[in-house]
This record gives sequence, C-alpha cells and structure tokens, in this order.
Amino acid sequence: MRPAEAERIARDLYGLAVTISALPGERDCNFRLRTADAPGVDAPAAATREFVLKVHDVAVDAESTDCLVSVLDHLAEQDPALPVPRLFPTQQGDAAGRFSSEGVDYSTCLVSFLPGRLLAALPPSTALLQNLGATLARVDRALQGFFHPSLTRRLAWDVRHLSELAQFSGSIQSAALRDAVDRVSSTFRTCLPRLRGLRSQAIHGDCHAANLLVDADGQSICGILDFGDMIHAPRIFEPAVAMSELLTEAVSPFNSVAAVLRGYVQSQTLQADEVELLFDIVTARHAVTLLVHAWRRDNDPPGARVLDEAAVHSARSLEWLLNSDRGALTRAWHEAAGTLPVHMSLAVPTAGRFDAAHPDLAQADAAHPDTAPPGTAHSDAALAVNLARRHRLMGAGAELFYEKPLHLVRGAGVWLYDAQGRAYLDVYNNVPHVGHAHPTVVAAIQRQTATLATHTRYLHENILQYAEQLTARLPAHLDACIFVNSGSEANDVAWRIAQMATGHRGGLVMDHAYHGITEAVAALTPGVGKPRDPRVATLAPPPRHARVSVGMAGTELDAAAQDADRAIARLAEGGFGPAAFFVDSSLTSSGVFDPPAAWGAAVTARVRAAGGLIVADEVQYGLGRSGSHLWGFERRGLRPDIVTMGKPVGNGYPMGVVVASRGLIEAFQAAYGFFSTFGGNAVAAAAGLAVLEVLDHEQLMANAAATGGYLREQLESVAARHECLGEVYGAGLLLGLDVLGRDAAQAKLRNKRILNALATESRILIGYEGPQASILKLRPPMPFRREHADRLIQAIDAAATTVDSHDI
Repeated sequence: MRPAEAERIARDLYGLAVTISALPGERDCNFRLRTADAPGVDAPAAATREFVLKVHDVAVDAESTDCLVSVLDHLAEQDPALPVPRLFPTQQGDAAGRFSSEGVDYSTCLVSFLPGRLLAALPPSTALLQNLGATLARVDRALQGFFHPSLTRRLAWDVRHLSELAQFSGSIQSAALRDAVDRVSSTFRTCLPRLRGLRSQAIHGDCHAANLLVDADGQSICGILDFGDMIHAPRIFEPAVAMSELLTEAVSPFNSVAAVLRGYVQSQTLQADEVELLFDIVTARHAVTLLVHAWRRDNDPPGARVLDEAAVHSARSLEWLLNSDRGALTRAWHEAAGTLPVHMSLAVPTAGRFDAAHPDLAQADAAHPDTAPPGTAHSDAALAVNLARRHRLMGAGAELFYEKPLHLVRGAGVWLYDAQGRAYLDVYNNVPHVGHAHPTVVAAIQRQTATLATHTRYLHENILQYAEQLTARLPAHLDACIFVNSGSEANDVAWRIAQMATGHRGGLVMDHAYHGITEAVAALTPGVGKPRDPRVATLAPPPRHARVSVGMAGTELDAAAQDADRAIARLAEGGFGPAAFFVDSSLTSSGVFDPPAAWGAAVTARVRAAGGLIVADEVQYGLGRSGSHLWGFERRGLRPDIVTMGKPVGNGYPMGVVVASRGLIEAFQAAYGFFSTFGGNAVAAAAGLAVLEVLDHEQLMANAAATGGYLREQLESVAARHECLGEVYGAGLLLGLDVLGRDAAQAKLRNKRILNALATESRILIGYEGPQASILKLRPPMPFRREHADRLIQAIDAAATTVDSHDI
C-alpha cells in the first residue's frame, strides 16, 4: 500500500490530517502518522501527535486485526502502565476500521506511537537486559487468562514447527552449517513431548531487538512493539526467544543473556524442567532463523535480505552454542532462574554484574502482584499447619517476624519469594550482604565444597588469601586473624582476649546494645536499657542531633566523656576494671545513631585511660554499608584494638572473624590454645573472598553512598508530609525512621502497623529498632538501588497515610 492511500485512510476513518512515513512489517503494512492536533481522537493532548496505522489484508490474515484489538484491550485493562501501544477508535467509535481498495478488503488499527531507541541500536548493559526480562515477565503476567483463536495458527517462527522447516535445510549453502541445523532439528524433535507438558499461555513470542524500545538513559525498556506473532505456547518460550534473538542479532554477548532470566524470575517463577529445555529452545530458534533465511533466499529474495545479517550472526552463535559445555551453560541459566537442581554439578560459571535484584519497578509493579494467585486459601491452611509444626518442634516462643508469618522459599538479590512465588523487597536483611544467592558467592562455595571442606589445622591457601586481603583493608596494626563461625563467637573471643590482655573483667557497652547470644556476650547485651550482669556498665547514646555532617558542641563532648567516667566508676564500685568498650560501629540497636568522630574520640580516650581496650563490632555494619568508609569504626573515628565481624562477610555462610595485632592474638593462643573446628574452613574462606570480589567489581560501597543518600532525602521528604513520622537517622544503607505518637505506647503501635502493612500490603520487609521499638530499621542487602528506594518510599507514604487518617 502506498503512503498516499494510508494518508486518505487516516483522514477518512480517524479524522487525522497527517504526514506519513512507512514502517517495516512482515505481514501487514505499517505507517507512522505525525500530526499537530487530532480532533477526531479522544486522547490526552500529549498522546495525539504521533500514531501508527496498521493495515491488514482481510483475505490474507482475517483474524490478525481482531486479535490485536483484543490483546491491546486486555493489556490496558490488566496493566494500564505497561509500555505497549494503546488503541484509538475510528471516528465512528469502532475499535478497528474497514475499507476497500481496488476490490481488496482491508482492516485497520490506529495505535499510539511509542518513543524511544530500538534496542538493536545500542549495546545493552546487564541491568538493561535484566530489565528486559522483568518487562517480559510483566507482559506475560498481564497476558495470563487471555486467549484468541488466532493464537493457535501455524507460524514459521514457532520453534515447535522446526521439524517441518527442516525439509528446507538443503537450501543452506554451508555443509557444516547444514549439518549443525539438522542435528539441532533431530534433537529438538525428541523434546517435543516434554515441551507439551510445560505450563502454557498467550505470549508475545517475538521480543527481538527491533521490537523493543529503550529509554533515553538506556536503563529500561520503554516500549514493546508488534504483537502480530503472538502464540499460545510454553511460557519459557518468552525469555528463550528474547535470549536467542539477542544472540542472533549480535546485540548481546553470550555471557550476558542470562540476565534476561534473572529479570524474568522477579515476578514470574520458572521451573527446573522449563530451564532444563532452554538450551534446546534457544538453539532451535537459531535453526529456525537459518531455515527461514535459506527458504527465502530461494523463494523470496527481498525477504531474505531482511534476514541476511541475522543469518550470519545466527550461524556464528549456533556454532558457539553447539561447541560449548551445554551442562555448564544450563547450570548457569538454572542459577540465574533460581532453579538449580540439587543433583546438578556444583561448578556454576558466572560472569558480569549481579543485577538479579534490580528489575525496573519505577513504571509499575513488575515484582508485586496486586492479588494473591489461585490457591491462597490452601496456602493459608498450609501456613497454619507449618506454624503448628514449628511450635511443636521448635517451641512456641521461637521468634517470627510480622503478624502474618512469611513462608519464604527462595532469595535473589534484594528479593525474597514465598511459597506461592510472590516477591518481597528485602529492606531488612544485612546477612546476605552482596545480595541473596549472589551467583559469584554461590559458585565459589559450590566449587570449594565439591573440592575440599576441612578445618584450619591443615594448610590451605584460601584462608591465607582471605586473611591477606582482609587485613590489607584494615589499619596496619590489625594484621592477624582468628576465624570462627559467627559474630557472636567473634565477640566471645574478643571478650576473652580483652580480659586476658588487661587483667580486667569489666565491660562497657552502649545502652540497648546487642553483641551476640553466647553466655559470655549475653552479658554485653543489656535488656531494657539496663545491664543484667554486674560486670557490665552502659553508656548513654550521643545526642540525636549529632551527625557526622553536623558535629557536636564542646559541652556535649565533655558530657560524653563524663558519662564514660561515670560508667567506669560504676564498674569500680563492683570491683571491676574495664577490660573493653564494645561498640557496634553503626550504633544500630541503640537507635541508629551517626555521631561525628569527635564523640568516639571523647569516649574511647576515657576507656583507654582506665586501661580498657576498644572492640569495634562490625557485624551489623558489614563492609562499606555507610557508603563513606569500608569500616564503621573509620566513620566513628575509632582506632580499635580488636575488630569483630560476622556472617555478612561470608554473605550468610557461617563465618566470623576476630582481627587484632599479631602480638595480641599470639598471646591469646599461647594462653588458651584456641581452635574452632569449623571456623575459617576452606569453604568459608572461599565465600569471604567472593564477597570482597563482588564488593569491588560491582562498586557496592559507591552504590550505598548514592542510593543511601537518595533514600535519606526521599525519607525526609515523606516524613515531612506525615504527622506520624519523625527524623531520619543513619547513613548509607543503614537508616532509621522515627515513628511518632502521643506517647511511647502509641509510637510503638504505629511502628508495628506500618511494618506489618508494608509486609502484607506492599510486600516490603523491614524491621524495627530502638529503646521503644519505635524506629523503622532499613538495612537492605547492598545491591539495593534507586528503583527499590522509590518502591519503599511509596509504600511508607501509603502506610503512613493510613496511620494518620485513622489516628492509630
């Protein structure tokens, strides 16, 4: 059809005076329409300047227009914010237009023109590929329940028809390539029975780089085009086709396409049997491309030229796939999808940056279904059964978060998933420091577990490399390590070292401090603000207004020093000298304080004068959480004698570290001959090394600074709008938000309401902190980014609005 004819259709059917340019299309005619105004179209002014007119020959493809109308209506109803075209009616109000020209009947659709750059025009980042996967999952979620008869039509691009296309392999000119395609076709034929047993639904089915638009920043997919190749097929075809097309179009390197899976599983679960067939589906799609190109070269030369470049890349990538380690590649895809079967070999290859935690959620709820999936009643019953079992087997006092307990089964990045596959944004757990199930850490643990897992009474390079890398990041006087299994054990050992070194038996801690669960350090964890052990005295927290960026007045510093003197005097009254001052370097349990270095200097000077050591407890802080310093004690301006670390340094693998001077550690070893069977084993060391690698490679400390600063600004903004919200405390990715009330009881109640509302209504997990349990504690894994912060802010805003409006 000529542009002049399309211009007449736009005028007669849609009342548009436009300029026309042709757009590519495989089976239909497409035209881009530009107009300054559009009086015949009922749409916002900003959306009426550019359109796409799609024209179908009714005799050739009678159902295509009806299917397009139906699916666009369905998507607009299920997810209005999806970045897909929107449909505009004719002047008569019909969803589709009809006209005849030279004895041929045509149907038309007018849809919005989506701005953006084609994905084919730029090399995508891992984050963009992950966002692509998340967007595809969002489309598939919206398509659930949709059906149209045309979805069962036979399309050459549907890989299930590969065996029929294989008859044209003789048209492939290269003998080697022809043989490769035949082998793929033969193998794929045996997969068909298994494919028919997979979960199926309506899918887009053709998300290649020329059908996807990217926003100006190159960070997210802002448009999905061309629903003309939709089919009813196994759901796994959606990410598989995208992954295959990224390779056949040479848009993405081989080691990056797994990011599509990581993004997809943020809101659409995949099953192991689906991922197990992914290699066959991807290679089959390559074979289809080569066979369609070969057939067109013999029968449709202009159509073949459209595929010339894709055929070259497809041949190259198919050769790579067939020569690769299929098992290793499939394991990597299982890892990306979170479906790694237990029986599989443990050496999982990984590459690139871990962005499984970062689906683009700025546009809509890609990882947060608004309604529970079918089977919710059953899941509630199962929850009740499991809760009863827990009480019977673990005791009714075993602590659980939230009023409605969560049954979690999987984690990835900053996301946790329940038994129904629903995603929860994790803004609480510091133990998976570089993200839940980070592939680099998982692979390191798996490789080492499969090789050797034993204690440190044998020589092993892993633990030496880790100790070297760890101490290289610490002040020079902290040059030797003792390895244990947890932060509690690390603090226990530090407590013993301090008593040995000083000859004293007293301890100093902050009000409401937490340092562990062993009997020894339980004494260093006062309850309700008061020590339970006469050997321990507490110090008051710094003033709330004291911040690193603000400073403290001289009178306030004098008061802090005098408070330390009083605590030391209280110990002396009981006959104890101070062995050590234990300080959680992020001051979390006391209420998330962030005082300047002068505060720490004033307090520790008094402790040292009384003969005590300084122990910096870095367990909650982890590594680089403030964004400004790798260590919390650096931000506090402390020069500790001992530093303790816990499970975050191993990303959750049981690991604790005590670091001090070699002389101090050797004196302790000589006195007690300390040894931990499991502490410092080769697997733990492998995990620790991997965490350091990820921190550096993914620049997570810089992310903590950038995202944490942004999150703090947004929290302060939302707090200013709500009567129930107060100050924001902390720095980087460890922040506290004060919840206010007429009294302490109401503040605590409001805090619980907000915390539980976030969990049940927004699927966001946070904790609480502070002497009155009135501070929302925000302490996510380190890959937490702006899009996650935006989601959190929206949820807090909504929950606080409810609290304010009901005067809870």
